[in-house]
Amino acid sequence: MTSPRLLLCGFGSFPEAPLNPSAAVIATLAREAWTPPGAEVDYLTLPVQWQGAAETILRQLQSTPADGVLVVGVAVEAETFRVETLGRNCASRDRPDQAGRVWGSPLVAEAGEDVIAATAPCQAMASALETEGLPVALSEDAGDYLCNFTLYRLLHAKAAPRVGFLHVPQARECAETAAFDLAQIRQAVTAAAGAFCAELTRPVAEPHTA
Repeated sequence: MTSPRLLLCGFGSFPEAPLNPSAAVIATLAREAWTPPGAEVDYLTLPVQWQGAAETILRQLQSTPADGVLVVGVAVEAETFRVETLGRNCASRDRPDQAGRVWGSPLVAEAGEDVIAATAPCQAMASALETEGLPVALSEDAGDYLCNFTLYRLLHAKAAPRVGFLHVPQARECAETAAFDLAQIRQAVTAAAGAFCAELTRPVAEPHTA
């Protein structure tokens, strides 16, 4: 039996997070070739660009298909880890990306549904973080910036059988006043990714809805 494959992605820097803990943790895990038991993991760092983030993932999946995609992003003001359960068809029209460009529409996709449920094992990921003693919540609102935008684009495109998103708080190594350090961010990412991979060989459950 072929091992399930997960594409694990983190975002690079952007104006509100010149040092992004999601990119730092993903880079470390990639260097170490970390994989949970019985799975294969590919790693990708995404540009924080309206036209670029989702495209980078879709190109990677064309060359190396995956059973699941887990994107990790930072919520700089968050005090808890958040497993996103919905992608929403909304986008900010006035927040520039790292390249200084703005998105010209309030929608991610003009003909898309209002919301699309994440197909990742959201409850299993949240439970894994709870087991690690980390504060975690299931979230129905990933915001209106690149995190929600990328999640919705991937779900709308059916990029992989299972697609999910983990929001992590800022890390002390990136901002002195943050409540968590990179070791805890790594702990959360590996716990979520491990739980995700454990579910990849099982049938997709009924999606969470608002």
